[in-house]
Amino acid sequence: MLKATKVLLPILIALVVLGAIGAWDRLSTGKLSLNFGSYIPWGIWVGLYIYLVGLSGGAFLIVFLHHALGIRALRRASVYALLVALTTLGAGLVLVLADLGHMDRFWRLYTFANPRSILAWMVWIYTVYALVLLAMLYAIAKEKQGWLKPLSVVGFLLVITFGGGEGALFGVLGSKAAWSSGVQPIRFLFSAFLSGAGIVAFTTVAFRRWQADQEHHGQVEFLRYLVLGFLALNLLVEFAEFTVTSYSSTPAIVEAYDLMLFGSYWWLFWLVQIGIGLVLPIVLLVPPCDGKPANLGIAGLFIALGLAGTKQNFVYLGLAVPDFRALPDAFVHPRLSTVYFPSLTEWLFAIGVVAAAALVFLIAIEKLPFVEGRRAPPVRPASARLEPLREGGGA
Repeated sequence: MLKATKVLLPILIALVVLGAIGAWDRLSTGKLSLNFGSYIPWGIWVGLYIYLVGLSGGAFLIVFLHHALGIRALRRASVYALLVALTTLGAGLVLVLADLGHMDRFWRLYTFANPRSILAWMVWIYTVYALVLLAMLYAIAKEKQGWLKPLSVVGFLLVITFGGGEGALFGVLGSKAAWSSGVQPIRFLFSAFLSGAGIVAFTTVAFRRWQADQEHHGQVEFLRYLVLGFLALNLLVEFAEFTVTSYSSTPAIVEAYDLMLFGSYWWLFWLVQIGIGLVLPIVLLVPPCDGKPANLGIAGLFIALGLAGTKQNFVYLGLAVPDFRALPDAFVHPRLSTVYFPSLTEWLFAIGVVAAAALVFLIAIEKLPFVEGRRAPPVRPASARLEPLREGGGA
């Protein structure tokens, strides 16, 4: 067992237990212990849902690059990426399930779905995507190499669909000026690819089960350029979105940006999004710090953390600006507020779900026989082992 795994296992198990306390409170008291209400109906769970599902799609990009496009440098990383995609998808869907008012009715999304609803289509796409991930895991375990390329192509098409669909869910809401934008599908896709590449870079460095050979160094170099490329693309999209929408001087957008830059969550933007998610990764990935694989892993982790904060900011800012200015003062009630901070139950459950996903990933790379470094060396038949002796004896 890896040293990092030995250290993390008891910590993750403890966090899962704390998450179980939050889950029990959610199941026993409903939404009484949750801090979101009528004006802020979505909280930390929805922010983590769109982040984790996007991260799953971004990790699957690595799988697609190896199995469909034949990039050999990602052979080892593609296995880790597949496991990341599966665990983060499950975690994201569990979080959004907990956010539902009636969790026991989720099956109605399959039986009574509105064919014109984007959300209904997303549920079906998530389901097919999960089946593709499981099929690829089975194909790798049974060494059915012929399955992997077509499955990776289908999976990537689904990633493009639900990755852009997530952005469309927010972009089509014309009543929310901070969300309503045609660039949201592209924005969500690029941020998903960046977070996925970052977390795969982190896991392949921090939990490496293979020798630091030439293939490993080639993988590190490829991932470094991939992460830098997606960082540049995300910067371009964010700059375009910010400059164009702020130039329009729409009051709701100006108020949302003012809240993001100087409001109560200023630290989430300046410290988490900009500092941890952007500045530190760039410093670690460009000369003179770019030569160490450890720097790539740390940069990948920082990117993942920064983008998690980005999604929280995105969800909150779209809801924090009231539809009309007098709304917060029209009625006074704890559930009728445009100020939100997660409750203890929300924190416990969110941390527990993320810890459970990490725990499943660590157990998988330790126990699954097809993970690189766990395969037993091939046993040569006795006749093959004696062949050199026979040749030597004949000489």
